[in-house]
Amino acid sequence: MKITNLSFRIVVLFIALSIVDPLFAKLQSDDFNGSKLGAIWKIDNPKKAKWEVNNGNLKVVGGLNANVWAGADAAFYYQETDQKSFDVETTVVVDYAKGSTVTGILILSETTKDSQGRKPEWITLKLWGRGGGDNNAVLQYQRRENDNLKGLVGTQPDYKPPAGIIPISLRVKRDGNTYESWFKPSAKGDWVLVSKVNYVLNDPLKVGIYAGIAEGAAADGRKLTAEFDYFHEASSKSTSVNPKNRLATKWSEIKNK
Repeated sequence: MKITNLSFRIVVLFIALSIVDPLFAKLQSDDFNGSKLGAIWKIDNPKKAKWEVNNGNLKVVGGLNANVWAGADAAFYYQETDQKSFDVETTVVVDYAKGSTVTGILILSETTKDSQGRKPEWITLKLWGRGGGDNNAVLQYQRRENDNLKGLVGTQPDYKPPAGIIPISLRVKRDGNTYESWFKPSAKGDWVLVSKVNYVLNDPLKVGIYAGIAEGAAADGRKLTAEFDYFHEASSKSTSVNPKNRLATKWSEIKNK
């Protein structure tokens, strides 16, 4: 009888464990339809931006002191996951002027130490809008305050669009401890490889998008607006919307302002 009771308890425990939802869900796609941000999203540093969901876009007006370099200080819209493999992408129209700005995909681990022993650590693919004498943007693939690890990129070659309106598509794929990235200049055409890096980020990971002004003070004409058209994970179904058609519509709206 004791063996029977023990066996029964083991079976019950196995069934219970099999039906319990995982602690961290798989990443989900979002076309930003409707008038509010979906329940799948969490936000870090929400006061560092003004934002709204409207006309199939997540529109973020970046605030000050919102860099992603020494700290992850920009408004960050993310999902938390422990997926060992994922493939995420977004298309965004960035409009910036008169200062340093950042917009991109961030994959952040709260429990991993960086090269200086600090937590958290991350991998990011970002458009860095530069002000001053440069007055153009560059694409970067970095970890926290560092891009000298093999596979990281301080400045993507042959890509320096002038300050102003910049459409771009960004993509990062995880396969275990390997992170590979691509982009589409002008948000069209084929994916252009940025690089591949082998790096350990402890699960769970915060995976999402961000935008902010990396300046400490306001200035005449200084601004950043980032309009994200979608956030897609390759294995997750999304609503039946054609991103290319929506981006064309968005371009038309911007040009007619």
